[in-house]
Amino acid sequence: MIPLPLAFLVCLMAMPDNNVEWNGLSHVQTQDLRPLAPTDHESFQIRFQAFRLDLTGAQVIVEEPNNSFAVPAVFLQDRGPYAIWGAQIPATTHDVLKYFIEITDGNDVDYIAADGIYDTQPDDTHAFVVDFVNLTHAPYGATPATNGFVFKVWAPNAGLAWVRGEFNSWTQNLASRMTRVGEDLIHHITNVAHRDMYKIYFQPGDSWKTDARPRAINAGDNMNSHAENPFDYAWNDSSWQTPAFEDMILYELHVGTFAGRNDPAASGIPADYRDVAAHADHLAELGINMVELTPITEFPTDFSAGYNPITAFAPEWAYGDPEDLKYMIDTLHQHGIGVILDTVWNHFSPSDNYLWNFDGGQIYFDSPAVDTPWGSQADFGNSHVRDYYLDSALYWLEEFHVDGFRMDATEYMDIGPNPGFGADLMREYNDLIDRRWVDKISIAEQLPDETWITESTAGGGAGFDSQWYDAFTDTLRGEIISWGQGGNPNMFAIANVLDGGGFALTGTQIVNYIEAHDEAWPSSGGARLPTIIDTTFPHDDQYARGRTKLAYGVLMFAQGIPMILQGTEWLEDTGFGGGSAAGADRIDWSKRVTYSDIFLYFRDIIATRKDNPAAKANSGINVFHVNDGANVIAFHRFATDNDLVIVANFSNTDFGSYNLGFPQNGTWYELVNSDATSYGGSNLGNGGSVMTTGGPLHGFAQSATITVPKMGLLVFRYNDPPDNPEPCPADISGDGVVNLSDLAGLLASFGACDGDANYNAAADLDGSNCVDLADLAGLLAEFGALCP
Repeated sequence: MIPLPLAFLVCLMAMPDNNVEWNGLSHVQTQDLRPLAPTDHESFQIRFQAFRLDLTGAQVIVEEPNNSFAVPAVFLQDRGPYAIWGAQIPATTHDVLKYFIEITDGNDVDYIAADGIYDTQPDDTHAFVVDFVNLTHAPYGATPATNGFVFKVWAPNAGLAWVRGEFNSWTQNLASRMTRVGEDLIHHITNVAHRDMYKIYFQPGDSWKTDARPRAINAGDNMNSHAENPFDYAWNDSSWQTPAFEDMILYELHVGTFAGRNDPAASGIPADYRDVAAHADHLAELGINMVELTPITEFPTDFSAGYNPITAFAPEWAYGDPEDLKYMIDTLHQHGIGVILDTVWNHFSPSDNYLWNFDGGQIYFDSPAVDTPWGSQADFGNSHVRDYYLDSALYWLEEFHVDGFRMDATEYMDIGPNPGFGADLMREYNDLIDRRWVDKISIAEQLPDETWITESTAGGGAGFDSQWYDAFTDTLRGEIISWGQGGNPNMFAIANVLDGGGFALTGTQIVNYIEAHDEAWPSSGGARLPTIIDTTFPHDDQYARGRTKLAYGVLMFAQGIPMILQGTEWLEDTGFGGGSAAGADRIDWSKRVTYSDIFLYFRDIIATRKDNPAAKANSGINVFHVNDGANVIAFHRFATDNDLVIVANFSNTDFGSYNLGFPQNGTWYELVNSDATSYGGSNLGNGGSVMTTGGPLHGFAQSATITVPKMGLLVFRYNDPPDNPEPCPADISGDGVVNLSDLAGLLASFGACDGDANYNAAADLDGSNCVDLADLAGLLAEFGALCP
């Protein structure tokens, strides 16, 4: 996938040039009709998307029996790097309509059909179909219509079925009976209201079933499904943009245990979606810009880590209803924080698995079952099952505005008697996201690490953008733990994971972490790092503090995307878990005050990373100094006009006169010293800066003598003091950040020169008296930067 601001560059390259950019085109019929399920021959809107600025025109070609006509499409809105277009189709007396979408860029005309994109209009066997009699165009599940809801379920083995719910007093009669259309059962009921409960009732078998694709499951009332209108929530995040992949700083969060302990603002046990929203200020102050939620699809009981799902849809009911989750995501977006969902596709829960023999036959699972260590795997070889998962990804992206996914245990996605189906599903999933949501990230938990996971699907890979970098975790965490247990940290091993170790995984392809849920989960044999370093309560001696700060300092300035686990920012010692009715596993909010110095350290290293292009995930790295005898390592992070040197001391020795090479001659300012008094240290450091007065050393032409505190993490920046940020000429609007308003301002003057009516001198970044591609490139290079 393409990170911002590169996504905008793609759009700008797609400006009218007589060439429609096919990789920006998308029309998913089950998502892009308004209403979602047109009924009763009514007028409806057809939507589709293309890259911004790519199209010069578009229309929908509608085919009725013995008649064909065109309906012009108009621009509706922008969404990230895409422009959304729509055409309003008039009401008809015909039972069936077919259509194609004709898109134009200058003299290039192409067609979106049901089975792909064409240079010329194909025959009507390739058309999208709206069938007002059978309603086959309706999405699966309960879908709002102009009047009531349309219910559709895949059930090839069922005899008869009824939709029974609050709206018909749970009765079984002709008015609630579903109609079979091929392998599907479909029924439109007009008096269904938003939030009404229902179930699908099958005969023979007297079987009451929760909808296979529910928008909500009421676990407190017989696992009834809820009919939900996804458009009822009023979003306030229209200006939100998912952070560029290389700018992401992740925070793994478990909703149920995130709030409530020494936290009077929380609502109860478990914590819920609105409790998370209430703490958005904390996350924003910390500097986090992406929250990665542990799985929140419905699971058995109210207390779980979430890795035992019973559905790929329906947010966990114990945490709130779908609108509560939308409110949480909306609030986080308004605080500059995106949301990634941890998804579990490799297995279903071994208990409460209502999809097992769903319609009287085994349609969702292999027979015999393919088992993982945690439960049975779905039948990935069945196209309906694959669509179930792919449609769930669209459900979360479209209806909940999520910013990406982490896929659990991808190593177990491709097992069983028919290897290859799971890999194919992962490729389809990533191609789907790339086609429709190019700015959203997909992350794999591939253990052990594999390069093919992040290779492109065209090149035979799985197509993920990134993967959890297990080698980084095992090495850095392992060396920290070994050191605390009397061992001698191996600097060469740490250097190996910092520079990729020849494993061909770099930059945004990797997510680095010291501990995630498994490492901190006692039931998985894990524990929080401070409790391993200092085994005596309260687990906060100088070594627990010092080594935690050192480890996370290295994490934050290494190449790749950094991630921390909830509570790490205040030296949390409570192990991870799914919670309990007694409030087990909750992180302790009193530590936010008790260890305010640790929180300040995390806030400052995150801010330093965000303020320096050299610290971005993809920026260059050179591990130029490895002293295995003294247990000191140093590396250079670099970008245009921005150089950082990071020094890490994995010893219990203070070095008052340590000679170190530096990449450039002059003054290097000390931006971070983990031993600063403000971070609970002894303030042994370098007085704010060092000068390279020494001769050649460590491959550089100059060196300096520095002070390195024990367990210390130092960050130096070349020739730029910490309180003197450079100006941002690309902040055309003057609002303090280089963002979409500045891009719009530049585009409004693009091509204009001094003297032209639309010339804007502020947009002429290079002072050439014309607003041109050089100015555009300059703005994109600074996109997202905070300005003084």
